[in-house]
Amino acid sequence: MAGINIFPIVVVLFLMSNTFLMLEAIDEKALVECKKHFSIKYAHDAYNYIFHRQSISEKSCRAIVVVGKKCHDIFLDWTLGGSIGIRRSKALARGKQLWNHCVLTTVAPASSSY
Repeated sequence: MAGINIFPIVVVLFLMSNTFLMLEAIDEKALVECKKHFSIKYAHDAYNYIFHRQSISEKSCRAIVVVGKKCHDIFLDWTLGGSIGIRRSKALARGKQLWNHCVLTTVAPASSSY
């Protein structure tokens, strides 16, 4: 008699429990405050940079840096918490790359040639 393979069920339950934990870990008050200072257009640009490997404008980078690292991290965690099928480690690495790129772009803009 063949036994029931419960491994897929255990995996699904594990993934769901991690998703709920991530959703609970986000500071909702901080998220609301961050949203007040950030345009949906810039959020869309950041999303496309992280998840679709599109370029990002200098204007969007400035907006990301102005809102701050804490808000950048909150937005990324919030996005990852509500997404299914995203490789979290890869998205976090791209998010870090986005932050570093935007800081460098904002702090040291391309110098003009003399």
